Amino acid sequence: MDHNEYFAFENQFRGPKKNVLNRLEQYSDLTELISLKSRLSTSLDIGCGRGEWLGFCESKGFKSLGIENNLIMVKECINAGFDVEEGDALHVLKQIPKESLSLVTSFHLIEHLTFDYLKELLAECYRVTAPGGLLLLETPSIDNISVSTKLFYTDPTHINPINPDALIYFLTNIGFDSAKYFYINGGPLQ
Repeated sequence: MDHNEYFAFENQFRGPKKNVLNRLEQYSDLTELISLKSRLSTSLDIGCGRGEWLGFCESKGFKSLGIENNLIMVKECINAGFDVEEGDALHVLKQIPKESLSLVTSFHLIEHLTFDYLKELLAECYRVTAPGGLLLLETPSIDNISVSTKLFYTDPTHINPINPDALIYFLTNIGFDSAKYFYINGGPLQ
């Protein structure tokens, strides 16, 4: 998919910005806690898309940076006043100083990555996350039957469903001292 086509796809399937911002409110207490606990109030969103999370973090007092490789989304973010680097996530991450970020996030990106790329990305996230900081990843749940059999495949750019237990293993193996997963959008039967 080219950048224009994927931008239109995101708008159709991710939903209006207002709806996305409402879903992000579930992270309000978490961002406030990170802001209080960390010596820094800096955040990085990898694959920042249309910039909803960047705006959310800035409203919570973070100095936010986004990484995005879709030029249409980069322009939209910049036009909204956000600080966004265009390019490959690993390339940009490697330019960021060690332990310089209190919050590193990626929403619905890791399922688009090959396994080797994902492992390298996680290692770089560990390197740039400050002590007391947090890495937050959101990905479709393979434990949800509707997601794992149908919804995951709506996006033709998805490569791998992510097993949460394997992800926890890789995060702790890289060096994160604690890793947990939570089911947050269970759907109408939850």
